[in-house]
Amino acid sequence: MADSLRGQDDALELLRAALRSGHVGHAYLFHGPSGVGKTRAALYFARALLCEARRPDGSPDDTCESCRMALALRHPDLELRVPLPTFSTEGRTERQAEEARSEARALILSKVATDPLFVPIFAKPAVHSVEDMARAKQFLSLTAGRDGGAKVLIVKRAEAMTPPAAHAFLKMLEEPQPNRVLILGARQARSLLPTIQSRCLHVRFRPLSADWIASVLEGRGVSKPIAQLAAATSDGSLGWALQQFDTPLDAAGGKSSVDLTEFSRLRAVALDLFVNPRENAVLAPLRKGRMERDRPRFLAAVSLALHYYRDLLRYHLLGDRAPLQNEDLRKRIADDARTIPVASVARRVRVLEEIAESIQTNVTIPYAVASAQHRMSEAA
Repeated sequence: MADSLRGQDDALELLRAALRSGHVGHAYLFHGPSGVGKTRAALYFARALLCEARRPDGSPDDTCESCRMALALRHPDLELRVPLPTFSTEGRTERQAEEARSEARALILSKVATDPLFVPIFAKPAVHSVEDMARAKQFLSLTAGRDGGAKVLIVKRAEAMTPPAAHAFLKMLEEPQPNRVLILGARQARSLLPTIQSRCLHVRFRPLSADWIASVLEGRGVSKPIAQLAAATSDGSLGWALQQFDTPLDAAGGKSSVDLTEFSRLRAVALDLFVNPRENAVLAPLRKGRMERDRPRFLAAVSLALHYYRDLLRYHLLGDRAPLQNEDLRKRIADDARTIPVASVARRVRVLEEIAESIQTNVTIPYAVASAQHRMSEAA
């Protein structure tokens, strides 16, 4: 519990206060970066609500039969719904696609029950469909196993609800049933319908420390320099860091070397865009990096470029003795240090920092890249 909910004391205390007082809300919205413990906290809260021998502070005893079933995600009064790809392409029939979704869901639930840091990753967009919400509604309509007992529905990555699914969920919120608790997990509250946001009690989850994220990555086989760089550019999201090194559950083929993964590809695109850009090359690298419309991913690429330039400054100052975050790119950094003067590096860093700030508004990503490249060429 401590490791999987590291740094979330405020959120846990709010939940424990509700359990101690008995004033449990009908619906909660847990929001914060990916992989910081929202699902673990939701499952903890659910176990406490379902526990047959709750402790004086309201926490679950984790030894009763109800807790054991909830820990294994086999409790009949607990439902965890995760977004999944449709699996409707690749020549599958509708029935085969549904079977593939069921198999993926079973695999995810098994991993969630055994790995407190597991973050499901898919190569194709994962969604909550309106059919998923119909199943959730059916679950809530069933009688609880204990007289007067609770039923708990957890919707992971609620921002992945399709518009029809979101409206179906809103109807469940508007027609609350006794002893039914709905918990939504989302990266940002504003990614949900305002009407859904307003009907939930909000619980904020904080970003994690870069040092701890790096230690988790190293424990999973990522080399120390790459782990530290990935952690530094993760904005406190363990989920974002992990997905750079894990193979998507729906990917074909085997797993590649852990350091030659999505993270390395994203960094390569960042350097192509912001360090050694080719003339008029904007859209192709953006598409290669899958970031032409993905602002968080684009900001991660900007952050990677900034760390590269900081390594350049270190190399300018200390030469071969310089400690580098991009240690595996030392030769490239040495070559760039000979062709990019210190003053130009400093100006490029300022340009990237301004671009990162402007992208938070309505500036499009291709325009931001073109603007950055133009201003950097002037700073050469």
